[in-house]
Amino acid sequence: MQNTFLIEAFQTPSEVADTLTPYFFSLKRDPYVDSDVRFRSYARFTLSSSGGISRLAHAPFMQSSEVNRVVGDVLREFAPMSDDMIQTPAFQHLLKSFASATGIEKEGAQVDVHQIRVTCSVNDTSAPAPEGIHQDGFRFVGIFCVQRKNIAGGFTQIFTSPVDQHPHLNTVLEPNQFIILDDARYYHHISETLSSQSGEEGIRDVFVFTA
Repeated sequence: MQNTFLIEAFQTPSEVADTLTPYFFSLKRDPYVDSDVRFRSYARFTLSSSGGISRLAHAPFMQSSEVNRVVGDVLREFAPMSDDMIQTPAFQHLLKSFASATGIEKEGAQVDVHQIRVTCSVNDTSAPAPEGIHQDGFRFVGIFCVQRKNIAGGFTQIFTSPVDQHPHLNTVLEPNQFIILDDARYYHHISETLSSQSGEEGIRDVFVFTA
């Protein structure tokens, strides 16, 4: 008799976000979004049953148009993630936490990680999830919040179907909070963000883990 993973949420030590925040300032603009408010890097890893982590060679990223209605079936060339950041104990902790929560370290699975910054102003909203309510096309999806600064909105929403009017879960992920869900079971969305301070840029920094 075995339980089925659905959703898990937990808080990491405060030094995780503190360590990783500086690595978001040098991110390159996401060229596949028609705006100057989204910045991104990408890396792929394999995990062993003994707890080892190996970075795979950098490669393009693609999702099917069945799960991504905005840039599906497009081979996207994102900037590679910083080697220095990957080697930090803080980032290693996130990778191992994701593997442990989902049990994928027993399978030697591949994990893709996206490092994403979305900015906004007091007059212009930003869409952290331009594809709307969606699945990513993987078994598991994890979202870890590194920073929320001067923003309103940006609710992490989980739905049981793509046409749900009311989310199964509707919450704001604060720094050092990590939520992981069964991507085959649920759909997710991040609501629009708006700067909460006049004249100040709003920032939302996250890592998205998929396996």
